[in-house]
Amino acid sequence: MDNLEILRELTLYNPWWNTGEISLDESLVKRDIFPDFLDLMDDRTILGIVGIRRVGKTTLLKQAIKHLLKTVPQERILYFSLDMFKQEEHIIKQIFDIYFRNILHEVPAEAQRVYIFIDEIQKVPNWGDVIKSIYDMGYPVKFIVSGSSSMNILRGSGESLVGRIYIMKLFPFSFHEFMKYNGMETDIMAYEEPSFPFEAEKIIIMFNRFIISGGFPELYLINSEEKAKIMLKTNLDLTFYRDIINLFDVKRVDVLEGIFYSILKQSGNVVKYHTLTTALGAKYETVKTYIEYLCSSFFMTKSHLYSSNTLKSFKKNPKIYAADHSFFNLSDTDEGLKIETIVFNHLIKQGLDVYYWQGKNKLEVDLVVKTHDGIIPIEVKYRKKIKSADHKGLNEFMESFDIKKGYVLTDEYFATKEIDGKVISYIPVWMFLLSSIKA
Repeated sequence: MDNLEILRELTLYNPWWNTGEISLDESLVKRDIFPDFLDLMDDRTILGIVGIRRVGKTTLLKQAIKHLLKTVPQERILYFSLDMFKQEEHIIKQIFDIYFRNILHEVPAEAQRVYIFIDEIQKVPNWGDVIKSIYDMGYPVKFIVSGSSSMNILRGSGESLVGRIYIMKLFPFSFHEFMKYNGMETDIMAYEEPSFPFEAEKIIIMFNRFIISGGFPELYLINSEEKAKIMLKTNLDLTFYRDIINLFDVKRVDVLEGIFYSILKQSGNVVKYHTLTTALGAKYETVKTYIEYLCSSFFMTKSHLYSSNTLKSFKKNPKIYAADHSFFNLSDTDEGLKIETIVFNHLIKQGLDVYYWQGKNKLEVDLVVKTHDGIIPIEVKYRKKIKSADHKGLNEFMESFDIKKGYVLTDEYFATKEIDGKVISYIPVWMFLLSSIKA
């Protein structure tokens, strides 16, 4: 790509250089991580945003640009997407040089602070070396980069950016963000002592919609269930073929898709590698490697066995969860697994470490949350009537690890009971999704 073409593209990508403002729908929801994202603008550390395709990374970047335009001269903010330039190895340096020479008319070493936003950074090989060379010159430049694969962001930055980059994950909408999108502002509650909200009936209606809609905002604008499925499938195919297959060494596309849909149907169950290997006619190592690709590209998330023995924890097969419950519209998945997946993703979005547990008698605890303050065991029983047998695994876990309080997430039952010296808190799932846990 020659310099004139790049200059033309820069002008198209940055209309605020002429207008002083960015055209952005004011109704777009500011994500819950937005304040933390802005706080990281003040230092020189390179800021990386990673997340699945269509989750809203570009919108987040442009909302940050809109915020900066209130105080930063318009020409000192640069945005560029590398989505179509995967073969242009030197394009980042070209953009940098052309920007300073032709737009700012300044020498980088003598310039005032600038903000450079680069979207889909993983499309350029060894991008980390280029940005490191600029960063290490001490120029007053704040780089903000985004990508659709954590493995490729980390691999692209390599050892060169260790200590120089901070990576944030952007997930699909949480229930709290979904409610904001639909005009309902609610306070985040403490999980220990949730209070029954005044607008509970409205929230429950919203939750039932959230179960079906999932966390991708572009799907909310589609009234037809069939059209929503088509868009979801199209986005999945784009990610498979434009991201995963292009960025990784995928020789069996049929196996990759087969793994995705097989795990989708069993989201929240312990993965059975040998079963997948037989069903898909693939090698064991291929299945394990492709699962890593899917996790790296944010389609799936692992949950390992909780154990005081780290080696034992990682030797056991993990549970694997779908990254968003909208995917269930493409699969026949048990409702209990769907709800457990929603709860798991709610916890992951808070930056929490989440495990599962299996006892000697094959009793289980769905979710074991590890925090600085201790261990929180959670059992998901999405039903109206809860029996004592429904939390046998929870009781055994609490006894084994001397945990004083556990949680059972229900359909509508809301109570707290003391059983054999242990406190069990029963909380409706929709209410738990409006609570937070400190990591």
